[in-house]
Amino acid sequence: MRTFGQTMRNCLPAIGLGLITAFGVASVTVVNAPSAMAQSGPKSSKEFAETFNAANAAYSARRYSEALQKLDQAAPHAKTNQEKSAIEQVRVGIYCTQNNHAQCITAIEKARSIGGLSGAVNKNYDGLLYAAYNGSGQTAKATAQLKANVAKYGGSADELSVLAKAELAAKNYAEAIKLAKQAISKSGSKPVPYNILLNAYDSQGNKAEFYNTLEKAAIAFKTATYWKPFIERAKSEPSFRSGTAGLDVYRALDAAGVKLTDADKFDWGKQALSLGLSVEAEKIWAPLFKSGVYGGASDKSKDANLRSYATAQAEAKKDREGGLKADEGVAAQAPSGVQYALVGEAYLGSGDFAKAIDMFQKSLTTGKMDAGVTDLVKLRLGIAQFRGGKKADATKTWTAIKADNGAAWLARSWMAIAK
Repeated sequence: MRTFGQTMRNCLPAIGLGLITAFGVASVTVVNAPSAMAQSGPKSSKEFAETFNAANAAYSARRYSEALQKLDQAAPHAKTNQEKSAIEQVRVGIYCTQNNHAQCITAIEKARSIGGLSGAVNKNYDGLLYAAYNGSGQTAKATAQLKANVAKYGGSADELSVLAKAELAAKNYAEAIKLAKQAISKSGSKPVPYNILLNAYDSQGNKAEFYNTLEKAAIAFKTATYWKPFIERAKSEPSFRSGTAGLDVYRALDAAGVKLTDADKFDWGKQALSLGLSVEAEKIWAPLFKSGVYGGASDKSKDANLRSYATAQAEAKKDREGGLKADEGVAAQAPSGVQYALVGEAYLGSGDFAKAIDMFQKSLTTGKMDAGVTDLVKLRLGIAQFRGGKKADATKTWTAIKADNGAAWLARSWMAIAK
């Protein structure tokens, strides 16, 4: 599990500045000439009005150097806090837009010291401060600012994820888990908070919650990153044996859309053939031998592999031409349900789900199999039911499986795949 946790840590994207929305400074009211000023309060001088309006026009046109020069010219004529605040608000807009983080911070602090800012402007400035601290590498101040912003205004999923990641880095796992869960409750559309949870649970050694989260992420994002380790967890079950449940792991991975390697596919076919599931073996192997990856000039075991493939083809032909029907008769005379189960598995591999269901049900009715084998038969019955369009029946079948040989975990995997 540690290995996967390390992988998740490497997969965490850099999150920070990208979480802050595009810069938007609160609009600054253009100062009118003295004769047009509001009747209440002191009137702006003509010198201030002309230079400030010129600065504001230059700012709007993104001529930032010119705007700063005009602001410097207007500053000596600013007599009221309203005028002084207007100058600093434009400076905030210029410096923050240019990502001049130090000057952005200074301008915000100066604007706030003058006072008179609206709640909307202050909220905007809190966001800009976080971006400026983060952009200038002041991580501690950025985190503190973001925490304050979230406490004041409520955080978005992305902002909560940033805080959760910071807590994870500080090894404050409980807090990282709390924040990551809040991020998911806001919006579960991004993998970042799930990855944070996985790393936190991994670091705590909390396997149950690690795999619960892995399952949720697999269902949400349907990628091999989550499906593969979740499904392959079956291999660590106490009574798992690759000879009896190895094929079921490959089947689940394939159903989940996990891209198997050529070596995996070859092993899948080899296991199928060893169990007499020739149709399944041929179907899995056909692309490998057609491409020459196996049986081709570069295959060091070319002759042996070609013989195995020829055997699979010959046996599959026999099964299609009545061999499986004959096997049903043999199974009917057997003392236990094992033979019916093998015939059912052959039909499952051939894609005849109705016949597979029939054989598996006869296997369970005949019985006289140990609990582990019985649950593997139920697992495959559920697969046949699901593949045959009987999802409700499949879920009912899978829910009853309890064996620790991989059957119960794979049943859980199939229920997740079916969602």
